[in-house]
Formats: sequence, C-alpha cells, structure tokens
Amino acid sequence: MSPEPRLILYFTILSLLLSAEVSAQQLIKISQSAWLMLTPVEREFIQKKHIVDLIEQDAFGTIIDNQGINESTSGTSSGAILGSAVANAAYVDNVIKGGNYSAINQLAVGILGAVLGSTLDSKPNPQYHFRYAVRLESGSVKYFDETKSDPFRHPVGVCVSVPSISLLDQELCTQTGATLKAKYVNIPVAQTVGMPSVLAISTNNEVEQKRTKNLDNSSIQVDCKLGDLAPVKTSAEKCELVNGVKIQ
Repeated sequence: MSPEPRLILYFTILSLLLSAEVSAQQLIKISQSAWLMLTPVEREFIQKKHIVDLIEQDAFGTIIDNQGINESTSGTSSGAILGSAVANAAYVDNVIKGGNYSAINQLAVGILGAVLGSTLDSKPNPQYHFRYAVRLESGSVKYFDETKSDPFRHPVGVCVSVPSISLLDQELCTQTGATLKAKYVNIPVAQTVGMPSVLAISTNNEVEQKRTKNLDNSSIQVDCKLGDLAPVKTSAEKCELVNGVKIQ
C-alpha cells in the first residue's frame, strides 16, 4: 500500500475513534454562575468526562406565580341550519308548483343544503393564555406569556427555560459550586462548604510539617565545643548557629 492511502486510512480511523469518544460523553447542563465557582482544575476534570452545556443566568429560572385565561372560541352551526332550511323550502316550493313529492328526496335535499351551508361555519378553537412570573437565576423577576391549546399550565416552583417556558431538570435551578463538586468531582458537599480548598489544606500541611521538624531539631541536646572552650550541652540548632562542633 502506498503512503498516501495509508495516511488516509490512519486519519479515517483516528476520526472515527475521536467521534466515538465524544458521542460516549454525556451532555450535562450547568449553570454559568455555579461553573464560575469551580477552580480551573475542577472544570477541566468535569470536561474530560462530560460535554458541558453552560446556561446563562438570564436563560432560566423558577416559576413563582402563574395566571391563565380561557380565550377559546366556540364553533358556529348557523350556516348548516340555514342551508338545510333553504333547501327544504325550495323543494317544497317545487312540489307545490306541480312536482312529485318524495320524503326521501326532501331528506336528501335537506342534507345537501346543510353540507353546503356548513362551509360558512367556523370550527371550535381551543386557546388558553398563561402568564408566568419567573425568578431568573440572576435574581431578577420577569413575566413571560404562553399560548397553547390545552388548559394545563406549569405549577409554581418548577425550573423552566425562558422565554420558551420549557421544563428543565429541577437540579439546574439549585446548582452551586458545592453541589457540582459533590456530583462530578467526587468531593462531598459537607467538606466543601465553609472549608478551605484541597490545595490550601495541602499547603497548610506542608508548612505544619516543616514547623514540626524545626521544633524537633531544636529539642535535640548535643555536646557543643566552641574553639578552646569546654563542651557544653545545648540544642543542635544553637550549636550550628554559633559554628560550634557537635561532639558525639
């Protein structure tokens, strides 16, 4: 196989593997404000396992009030009634003038007149108008209107996207940096609320270890000889400070 077909085959296989990996990742919706509470390391950790869809603060919120009105219109049947009456009258008038009367013919004429007259009638139109007060993630409250053909509205307290008033996962409206860590970074909420970060804890531990080491050195007593003077008992740290010689 020549080099060019091999390269084409290689890149084709590579693209298939990459697309398969991306498609296997789960798409998760995350509040932009909660996302900003995470550290760069935590964000990178989540993005390695999931496809993150950030939702802006003004794009969703919680319904705090709803009002509705029935704007449905009923259909009309006056055209069919009038058409049937006119057809029957014309048939009777024709019989009086010398035609042969038939009940079946009169019924057929009446039905035909009703069908023709119904073309002037209007069909029923169910329509319900709802107005929702939504407290957005940013904290502001805005009103949004929705018109649909069924009388069922969204209840107070549910999480919705705006302006479409589409239902969202209730968890999105209660997301915080702590809940994101607990769910996607495997750090319990109780350990993240009101406590320093893992990096800060690690740094503090290192400082404490150094301080403890220095205290241990200062507590070790040695025989220290300085010049021609007789050896004296002192700490190893002080002996080093005066350039003394530790005698074993």
